Amino acid sequence: MTKSPRTQPAPWRVALTFDVEHGDQPAHPDGTRHVLETLTDRKAVATMFIQGRWAQANPSLAKDLAARGHLIGNHSHHHAPMSWLSPKAFNQDVQLAERAIRRATGHDPRPWFRCPFGDGSEDPAIRSALDRLGYQETSWHVDPFDWRGKATGPKVARLVIEEATAHGDGAVVLFHPWTKATGRALPLVIDGLRAAGARFVRMDELA
Repeated sequence: MTKSPRTQPAPWRVALTFDVEHGDQPAHPDGTRHVLETLTDRKAVATMFIQGRWAQANPSLAKDLAARGHLIGNHSHHHAPMSWLSPKAFNQDVQLAERAIRRATGHDPRPWFRCPFGDGSEDPAIRSALDRLGYQETSWHVDPFDWRGKATGPKVARLVIEEATAHGDGAVVLFHPWTKATGRALPLVIDGLRAAGARFVRMDELA
């Protein structure tokens, strides 16, 4: 009898991605440090979409994210809905973030970009504007809503494991490292998905 994908190891890929945002959110850097240590301890790689203002506020931690082998992307500078911006303001925001991320990490975040809130991710005009700046919008398949007040580590982990397994190869998971739920869920997610046969990759390994 064939076992379910959840119990039968198979070579399928999962990309863990994190929107690393400024302190306008409850974004104390300790949450991101905790996530980084968990990824290191469990030898898992991820993709970090860094907000420019966060990189300016936390340059040493931003540098450490890159130094430990995680892929670096651009998550805008001001974390505004991109569809609200004029073409000029759009270009300025993306480029401000790029410069801040380069200075902090030593890495070029191109071509990886994630729109704040996902706003504009399906808009052809925004995608074209990003393309002119050397970026491509990077969305996700699994969103555990880890930022909600009622989110808990076990609930987030259960949702991610179920939905990533259901999606299968190439599943992209969205997390926010500043939430307590993510910090508590991440070890469960990594262990659970590995038990299901997944291996963790950066976004550039899915391209």
